[in-house]
Amino acid sequence: MPSYNQAHFIEEAVQSVLAQEDGDWELLILDNSTDQTPAVMAKFTDPRIQFHHQPGRMDVGTCLNWMLARAKGPEFSYIHTDNRLLPCFVGDHKQALSAHPMAVAVCDYWEIDEAGRRQKRRKRPDPFPLRRLFSTDSIGVPFASTLELARTVGGFSTDDLADDVLFVLLADAYGPRIHLHKPQMEYRVHGGSRFLQEGVNKVQRAIYRSVLRASRDRPPTAPDPFEEGLARAQRHVAIASRMALIRCRSHLRALGGVDALWISGTGPGSFWMAWACAELHRAVAGFVDTPVIGAENLLLGLPVKAEPPLGARILYPRSKGRTGAVQALRWISKGLPPLDHKLKRLPADVMSGLLVPFHRQTPEAKEIWIKGSGALAAYLAYGAEVLGGVKVRGFLSRESPLPSLGTQNGMAGLHWDLPD
Repeated sequence: MPSYNQAHFIEEAVQSVLAQEDGDWELLILDNSTDQTPAVMAKFTDPRIQFHHQPGRMDVGTCLNWMLARAKGPEFSYIHTDNRLLPCFVGDHKQALSAHPMAVAVCDYWEIDEAGRRQKRRKRPDPFPLRRLFSTDSIGVPFASTLELARTVGGFSTDDLADDVLFVLLADAYGPRIHLHKPQMEYRVHGGSRFLQEGVNKVQRAIYRSVLRASRDRPPTAPDPFEEGLARAQRHVAIASRMALIRCRSHLRALGGVDALWISGTGPGSFWMAWACAELHRAVAGFVDTPVIGAENLLLGLPVKAEPPLGARILYPRSKGRTGAVQALRWISKGLPPLDHKLKRLPADVMSGLLVPFHRQTPEAKEIWIKGSGALAAYLAYGAEVLGGVKVRGFLSRESPLPSLGTQNGMAGLHWDLPD
């Protein structure tokens, strides 16, 4: 249990370990807290609990590796201080791992709120698709494994937020994933959680870096998680781009002849709105969002600002209420899906299948050009910037799908080539 400044939750977490039906366990806690956590832990006298307080913040992966080096049992799992194990966790995971020493056991779980009330049951896909595993929607906690597997994969990552994701990705080449369908723990979602504090963009980039690294180190005999990734991306873009054009036309008609257009947000829906505006020859001045896209606060060559200039008109990437229902009917009449999932989400396996094969060839790339045109080239550019952290200079084509990024006819530096 890595611990940092959650004295208000840690007692519940430890009590959930003490309540295990299988009592053959040890609990190692490495605490870097500056709050009252040591005082809370002083209440516990069970000899199976080993509490270590070390001042100075350590990343989670370093904490986990420190504890793994001192663990005595053959199997391990880990729990964050704001979560709770159900009484069956230790026994059921031990039994699952007894069938294969190089397996990773994953389970369903309950999501709870800050007060500990159950909100929804989270079920794992069964089987968990390989292409989703190698994406930003991969398996994280909870899981259990053996110390033998931990030594084989080199333990946990110590250089980003995806310490658990990299472990599971590397482990995939050595053994199966065993799915425990009964919920085994309660996962707390609250304002102080690491995911929410760091921000979705930062966490997704960290997961993507783990995907990139694990795919590079994957044995050549292992199945390719990105097989047909380009074809899946082409199918996704073909639908999403048509939906975006229909929605954008509707929004632009409502606004009339406004020149200074700004787009709300920087998510997938906002990207598609910017692309559709370009296709319809309407200039976009920038995006309205918290400026988190790199030090330059640019996305696809456009500024990202918390507030637009005075008098600017804002395009919102979604339609609501009656307008949304009319929009759905328009899509249906064109043979398209009625809901906007294709626009508002960046399908993790689709984008990874498109982006990783390019990025893996040049993992240290800081700036690139994209050889290609149309919606697919624009979609690759968006993924490169928001997930890959790579600045797109422009397109090697006659016409840019995003006017905010230029074009070059020659080979201007490092480029990723989309097929004609």
